[in-house]
Amino acid sequence: MKDKTSPNQTVIQNIVTDELTKQEIKSDVKYQDIIYHMDNKGKTVCSKDHIHIDFLKAMSEMKNLDWKYENNYIAFKNKKTDEYVQFIRQGENKWYADIPIKDGKDWDGYTWSCYSDSKTILCMMRLFFEELPWFGMLSWKMRRFKH
Repeated sequence: MKDKTSPNQTVIQNIVTDELTKQEIKSDVKYQDIIYHMDNKGKTVCSKDHIHIDFLKAMSEMKNLDWKYENNYIAFKNKKTDEYVQFIRQGENKWYADIPIKDGKDWDGYTWSCYSDSKTILCMMRLFFEELPWFGMLSWKMRRFKH
């Protein structure tokens, strides 16, 4: 049997389905309130500036950290969850990560610290940005810095 629709008719079902799909995709995107600061050869972002960052920009900034620059670091804070993590790139595939414990004015020098490779750090950061449990991705050890 032949389709009897005229050339001037629009198939409404396809349009409605496309719009519903777009709406479903939009609802999956959640707002991230993540800020960062860093120091890299040729680029500094100050913590007091509260610059927002998304996952792709974070990965780009981390990839570009120059491990030959002695003072390199990058840090991220999720303002919604109050989670904070910072990294120093020590080699092409070697990272130092730490999380200050009870940071702020009364910080007593304790951190969770570890060393890891780029692939593991990338996986951990994906979870951090997706606001999923990420702490268990690395083998943390408690450390104390004297001030």
